[in-house]
Amino acid sequence: MNKRHEEQRKSTRIPVQFDVTILHEEDYLISFTRDISADGMFITTPTPLPKGEKITIGFTIGAGKAISVKAKIIWINMEGPEIDRGMGVKFINVSPKMKKNILLLVNRIAILPDDAPVN
Repeated sequence: MNKRHEEQRKSTRIPVQFDVTILHEEDYLISFTRDISADGMFITTPTPLPKGEKITIGFTIGAGKAISVKAKIIWINMEGPEIDRGMGVKFINVSPKMKKNILLLVNRIAILPDDAPVN
């Protein structure tokens, strides 16, 4: 990952992999995350959308409530192993309640041991 992107982040990203759905205009894509923070996530995909595009991301972790959030593609990476290829997105227009839910989710993931199931 580009060091510049790490320096620009305000929130720590937690490595975690779960399915996400992406809605962009008329397209519906299914992919998965590499990491998440309260402010954004990295979505692994061999075909990232262009930088600056706005998308809607839907995801659920374990038995948690489904989350749908708008995001903007901040950067793309097509180098390195497949897990490193994709797009970094920043959540936009997130209500305080939604941000709190995402932060709770991130914090919950952060304290789980690597081999613990996510329910």
